[in-house]
Amino acid sequence: MLDSETQSIRRPAGVLQGQRIMILGACSGFGHSMARVLAASGAQVVAADSNIEALQQVPGAVPMALKGAPQDAVRRVGRIWGKARLDAVLNLMPLRYPDKVDLNVAVLQSLVQGFLPALSADEGQIVTVLTRPTQALDVGAGAMGPALVSAQAAFADALHREGLSLNLINVRADAVKPARTAITGLLAQTLGPITGAELRL
Repeated sequence: MLDSETQSIRRPAGVLQGQRIMILGACSGFGHSMARVLAASGAQVVAADSNIEALQQVPGAVPMALKGAPQDAVRRVGRIWGKARLDAVLNLMPLRYPDKVDLNVAVLQSLVQGFLPALSADEGQIVTVLTRPTQALDVGAGAMGPALVSAQAAFADALHREGLSLNLINVRADAVKPARTAITGLLAQTLGPITGAELRL
């Protein structure tokens, strides 16, 4: 399952050299794996999560504790962050809360509102990752993809003019390697300057 993935893979050093990337919801197994991949690719990684003890275990990352309701914590941290450089946010909150549609839409909105000054200054990105439900009748998890795609579409065109790209990666639970490759490709912009896209793996 994607959220429990802990193994890392080798990436060419330097493909993300000098980028500052925040992983939101970093204390999942996949968050740990992505922290290793991004750090090995030259990025400075900031791990943000509400699990303060587990944050200390995220490899190669600067820990940032989130306190309170996720959407409020994200907005608050974004305001404090201000215009300090930030190249991308990897949003893994849908992996942490796979059936809480309203919460994840609110977190995405808070990311845009809170971190827009920092992200738009560097033509930044928000990349959201979610997994498709393994059970066809899991209505809560099944609604997540369309809800986040719709929320992203509401932001993407307008924010692209301000230098911010939003993309979503929708993966099967067993598609760990393709997910890491797609995330790294988006962050390194080797897939092109796309925004508003849903990549289904």
